[in-house]
Amino acid sequence: MSKSLLKTRIIIGRCYLRWRNLFHKGIRFPTYPQAIQKMLCFSSDPVRHSSMALALERIRTDQIPGAIAEIGVHRGTTSELLHKQLPERMLYLFDTFAGFPGEDDTRFRNTSIAIVKARLDDIRNVEFRVGVFPETSVGLEGERFSFVLYDADKHEPAVAALAFFYPRLSPGGYFVLHDYNSPESDHAVKSAADKFLADKPERLIELPDVWGTALFRKI
Repeated sequence: MSKSLLKTRIIIGRCYLRWRNLFHKGIRFPTYPQAIQKMLCFSSDPVRHSSMALALERIRTDQIPGAIAEIGVHRGTTSELLHKQLPERMLYLFDTFAGFPGEDDTRFRNTSIAIVKARLDDIRNVEFRVGVFPETSVGLEGERFSFVLYDADKHEPAVAALAFFYPRLSPGGYFVLHDYNSPESDHAVKSAADKFLADKPERLIELPDVWGTALFRKI
């Protein structure tokens, strides 16, 4: 491990501990339910998850119509938050549930639909879309969405997700881009999002979370 990478990891670790201590004490004035606040105390990425919790509560209070979508589910940690906060909304989970197909990249293979179902417990209003995006979006062309989380790392699925969900995102709805400021896959998410949004009225808001998330709200 290089000295620069080691230094970066140490800094991230120290920042994480500071944020973890803060969130274990609880946010002073959260707008989301107390049960969600307690859940977030154990988050491995409290800035990102709390930001999403605030967005989901805004969707509820503003009655922004539409389903919720998560592209890149892995073991369902974030899926649990999304479903627990808005269980009445349809939640579409897009993933191979077997890691990246046909690649030497062996990350994210330690998952399955059974693991995610066990974490969610209640799978009413949850639909598993198994396979590679955008093929797994077939049949949802008429659906509307209020919240979309992209967390699939790669460039091509990011381009496809933005193209598919943007016109189906309700005004006021949120599009969250995990790894936007991460070097993951040669800055794949950033390059896809910057190009797609170049001629759109929306502007990205960047979060100081663990993995460099960014988001925008549909105008």
